[in-house]
Amino acid sequence: MNSIESSAFIITFLLGGVILIGCFILLVVLKSVTLKHSRFFLAITLLGLIQHLFTYLLFTTQLIKVWPHLFGLGYPLLFLVGPCFFLFIKHYGESSFSFKRWNFVHFLPFVMMLILFAPKYFYSAVEKQEIITYYYDLLPNGVVAVSDWLQASLHLVLLLIYAVAAFMLIQKRDKTNSILLKRFSILMAILAFTEILLQAGFLLTGASAITAEIVLAGLMAITVLLLGYWIVDIKQVLPVLEGKKYKTSPLSQQQVVLIEKKIHNFLVKEENYLDPNLKVADLADGLQIPSHHISQVLSERMNTNFYTIINHYRVEKAKELLVSGALEKISVQAVGEECGFSSKTSFYRAFKRVTGMTPAQYQSYQIS
Repeated sequence: MNSIESSAFIITFLLGGVILIGCFILLVVLKSVTLKHSRFFLAITLLGLIQHLFTYLLFTTQLIKVWPHLFGLGYPLLFLVGPCFFLFIKHYGESSFSFKRWNFVHFLPFVMMLILFAPKYFYSAVEKQEIITYYYDLLPNGVVAVSDWLQASLHLVLLLIYAVAAFMLIQKRDKTNSILLKRFSILMAILAFTEILLQAGFLLTGASAITAEIVLAGLMAITVLLLGYWIVDIKQVLPVLEGKKYKTSPLSQQQVVLIEKKIHNFLVKEENYLDPNLKVADLADGLQIPSHHISQVLSERMNTNFYTIINHYRVEKAKELLVSGALEKISVQAVGEECGFSSKTSFYRAFKRVTGMTPAQYQSYQIS
């Protein structure tokens, strides 16, 4: 085996391994019922990244020459990565989801690229081989055309915009696992920005296209592995593992009922849910009960999670204030803060999720 064959084998082995890991994480996400509808957006995001990595594998190992009909097959899918990542962040943790008409705007780039690329799908194997030859034989010996660079970078610009927008959205809202979600956003932004810079550098220096593919493949592989690691770190993503853990839990049915009552007393009778900084660890300390037992009772007995039940109680408190005509005396933000919400945005979002109306609409409806 010569050095070229050895390099091809190593690249195939490494990238193939990362792709398999990515596919496993993708299946875990799809099986995660607790992620609800947001899991589909995360799954599409992962699928786009895995497909991109598979494309790198085809080119760096020259397998694309063996299967020319795979050329460009998944390119339009790359224009779903940014929008779907943003929609995952936006709808993360929501118990209900309604797809509004204006949401289709996010998918316009994908539809446009699908239409533009559709004719290429019907090219013959010979025609596709000519395009592939251009990438292998002409690009390494000449300067990359600006049009080629734009074609390779346009989806990255879109991803960068959506990653920044997702990070800003997390900053404004109260989100479970917000630290991990911020890491996701930062990682996606770094990936997009770095790839744009690298591809610009390859364009200006006239570097080998294959060299570029190898470098970018490595960057993409690291991204997929980090995303996979952090996704597994979100407890709600692994309902199967959580379920197995609960099955071996020492809690009896009587203990479960007792803990449920204690949770209710701590949150409702003592009104601890009004604390905007309340965390599950505070609840565990207050009740002198391990946090994983509390999570088990919330999940299995009460069919909810900590942040959902906290926001439910806060919204119920807000409804009481609004019925009493609170908005005639104080602002909407003040009502939210009085009920434990840390921002006007988080109050609006939680309130509308529960009631289907804004606070002002709810007060007007109740008073009238």
